[in-house]
Amino acid sequence: MAYFIVQILPYIAVTIFGLGLLFRLVRWAGARLLGTSHEITLAPFPQSPFQAGWVFLREIAFFRNVFFFDPSLWVGAWPMHMALFMVLGGHAVGFYFTGHQFVYIGMSPELSEYMSNLLGSVFGLVLLLGLIYLLVRKVSLVKTRQVSNPSDYLHLIFLIAIVTVGDIMRYFPQYGMHYEEVYEYFKALILLQPVPEFVFHNWFFITHMLLVQCLMIYFPFSKLLHLFGMFAMRWIENRVHIDPEPGLPGVDVAAARARGTGLPSAGGTA
Repeated sequence: MAYFIVQILPYIAVTIFGLGLLFRLVRWAGARLLGTSHEITLAPFPQSPFQAGWVFLREIAFFRNVFFFDPSLWVGAWPMHMALFMVLGGHAVGFYFTGHQFVYIGMSPELSEYMSNLLGSVFGLVLLLGLIYLLVRKVSLVKTRQVSNPSDYLHLIFLIAIVTVGDIMRYFPQYGMHYEEVYEYFKALILLQPVPEFVFHNWFFITHMLLVQCLMIYFPFSKLLHLFGMFAMRWIENRVHIDPEPGLPGVDVAAARARGTGLPSAGGTA
């Protein structure tokens, strides 16, 4: 089982994640190209690309609409998402540079590794607390229970499980793996080589990998895909507004009237 989880399943999970994500994005783009997404820019309209970009950045970076609509949701959602961004980025950067990424801004290798561990521990804890807060809020508030279904609770519980195992590995080094070990493991996967033997002796790492890969397989077909969908939504709602041409988009009004397809005659009513 351990061999399947750390040697075989990663390729399956990455393939399903990549193809599933591509499928969903192509569907969104196809709907846009077919004209099913209408001009719905929200007032007040940005007057320039710079203004549109500022609104876009402000909403994504600070969840401004969420703050004004439901501050109690923002208290948990904003820190959780920011911590998630930092944790994912820290995983990629930390493992690639084996904890020595801060050497490039003048720190010693020892201090760089200490800072990497400290930031990972802090943001991992913030992420866990944010997820627990959102779960408790969803369970305790009537208005959230009324609009929630079982998958909403499952998402939060699943994420809490992943982060909990990761935090245990972070706060209790005897259960974790060092940067160089994780680097060697992923290097072997990328090069299609057998993974190092030491991986099979750390069941916390194996459990963490199993949960993450299950999430990757499920991700493209779940509500969690809002991570990508919010960028498209923000663009549709906050782009520079352009007044449409008179008439109906893509319809030859004169020809439609001549055919009697129900359009009002000039100056008349339907």
